[in-house]
Amino acid sequence: MIYGLLIFDRTGNNFFQKFYGSINVDVGQKLLRRFVKEMTALTYSLNQSERIAYLNLEKLKFFYSVSKDIISVLCTDQNEDIKSVNDKLIKVQEEFIKLFNSLPKEESKPETEPKTENNPLKVFEKTVDKILFPYLKTVILGDGGVGKTTILKLIMGEKTASSYIPTVGVDVKEFEFDNAIKNINLVLWDFSGQPRFRKLWKPFLEGTDIAIIVTDSTPKNIEETKKIYHLIKEEKPELNFILIANKQDLPDATPPKTIGKYIGITAHGLVAIDPNYRKKILEIIKEKITELTKAKSKLSLPIDIRA
Repeated sequence: MIYGLLIFDRTGNNFFQKFYGSINVDVGQKLLRRFVKEMTALTYSLNQSERIAYLNLEKLKFFYSVSKDIISVLCTDQNEDIKSVNDKLIKVQEEFIKLFNSLPKEESKPETEPKTENNPLKVFEKTVDKILFPYLKTVILGDGGVGKTTILKLIMGEKTASSYIPTVGVDVKEFEFDNAIKNINLVLWDFSGQPRFRKLWKPFLEGTDIAIIVTDSTPKNIEETKKIYHLIKEEKPELNFILIANKQDLPDATPPKTIGKYIGITAHGLVAIDPNYRKKILEIIKEKITELTKAKSKLSLPIDIRA
């Protein structure tokens, strides 16, 4: 988990700071800022060469990047991957130096006034958020009427429609998880399931990390869902799949275990119109994200940043 970013110059002026949540009851933002300021002074006094390193404490890590007169520091917990954090810190440092060098001297001063929407530091803040909190592209696929849009609304915590309204084209929404899964957020793409819209799927699958395949748990649709799953898997074998067996409240619903065995992937039972299932779908997605991030960490590949 990333707790905060602070940027100082060699004299200890704090040009930028952004905190994400609280660390614990013992370490507040003021204490953290004071510590980083003193750490910055010590870093410059020991060695003024440009470098990236980190300080490892009992519960926290302080990653710092020194570049000429600017030092950027990221505070994280012990679970953050070193390479991933270093990559993010380099990008943050580069973006800030670009901003710093482009500003008139009177504007290149420590952060003292509120950041308005037009303030360069406000723009930089948004850039920082995109760098530190990557987005995973997640698509929701399946035949028409299986409940894809209802599942999207369930994930978003929105009310579902009382009647079936088919999606036309693509619906895209951003979803922010809490900090429990390493600050990763989702961009959710809900595709029309009618056959005439399926030609749109292939080009929009580029850059996808997770594909949620949905069936309505009826024998006829299970067969169609199997075709869709294997078609997408053949096109994009690298995708991470989640199979949702929706409408498990209906009397003729096929059990998830049977569906999964037939299609060839574990199926998760769901009733998307019931808000009580929101916790379950979020846990399913969190589990898949954890698998994905662990796999990418082993390969030393950073997760793509989604605009």
